[in-house]
Amino acid sequence: MQYTRTMFEHMPSDASDEQIRLAAEGLERYHYEPFMILKAPGFITWKKADLLAEYDRLVALDAASGELTAVIGSTPAEVVEKQLGMLLYHYGLLCRLRLGDAEAWDVVHELYEDD
Repeated sequence: MQYTRTMFEHMPSDASDEQIRLAAEGLERYHYEPFMILKAPGFITWKKADLLAEYDRLVALDAASGELTAVIGSTPAEVVEKQLGMLLYHYGLLCRLRLGDAEAWDVVHELYEDD
């Protein structure tokens, strides 16, 4: 497996509740929904514990799980691997957004305003 739990554990510590709330409100104004293979309800308000729990849930999924087999054109292992990569990317971006990183907000603006 390319993505390990250690990689997820090394993600930044949680921002403050206020930073999380403000970033979520800003993202909701854009109707921001990060691209994922599988659903990740409430992702923009996730904390690191939520991310780790999702990692554990995904790697424990049975290959016959309807959630995995519903994705056409990929094996269950590929679906999990792709989802883990997307979670890492989008959570990293989310952490930067919460801290007010201008370049991170530029990514959102480019996706939702410029196109």
